[in-house]
Amino acid sequence: MKPSPQPVNRLALYSLIVAAMTVISFCVGVAPIPLTAPLCYPSALLLGLLALILGGRGLRQVRSSGERGRRLALVGIWTGGMTLLAVLCATSLTLLFVNYGAEALQAIWARWAP
Repeated sequence: MKPSPQPVNRLALYSLIVAAMTVISFCVGVAPIPLTAPLCYPSALLLGLLALILGGRGLRQVRSSGERGRRLALVGIWTGGMTLLAVLCATSLTLLFVNYGAEALQAIWARWAP
């Protein structure tokens, strides 16, 4: 008779699910749909942070209890962290583009205006 396998840690599983929601939220924010970025970037930040926290706690529980789910927790941590970095980079690039893009458009307009 086979021994029953250890259950999967719930926090590790939740971390993976939240990390997937983070990626979806970020991708919708990047999509060229008007006014999605101001709504999706903050939610991607919060979901990414939640994925990091849940993954860290799940990984700690997996180490202490011997449950399965180490890979799930690690994927949740990595995906949440990478998405957080992507959101910060996209936000920085957007703000730079808005700032310097407006100045460049004004310079072009002044050159062509009568």
